[in-house]
Amino acid sequence: MTGLTVVIGYGDAALDVLRHIPLHPDVVVVDPDALALTAALANDARIVRGDGRDLCVLRHAGVQFAGRVIVAVSEDQEGLLITGFARNLNRTAVIVAAVRESANQDLFTRLGADEVFVRARSVR
Repeated sequence: MTGLTVVIGYGDAALDVLRHIPLHPDVVVVDPDALALTAALANDARIVRGDGRDLCVLRHAGVQFAGRVIVAVSEDQEGLLITGFARNLNRTAVIVAAVRESANQDLFTRLGADEVFVRARSVR
């Protein structure tokens, strides 16, 4: 396991997960949003602007070398796809997923998540 943590999605879900797990010293954040990336830079992370559903973006972020991958995107369907991609790129990383619907926990585990955090849906 290397000292690299790749965080895919840098919103409230990622920040909740990051409060509960030990971080590796080297953190790369993947997000398409410039504001999220600015916040990640302010927290001493390296950044990759892009969509976590894009294998080229995941490779550019170093998922294939990471010791830990945190999947914390806003939609569970996107998270499932990213979790599967991350597991295919890296068989040994610890993959942590933040999910919105508790019914999806088993799906995330089957696709390769080692740890699943269930987040409450926000009220609209």
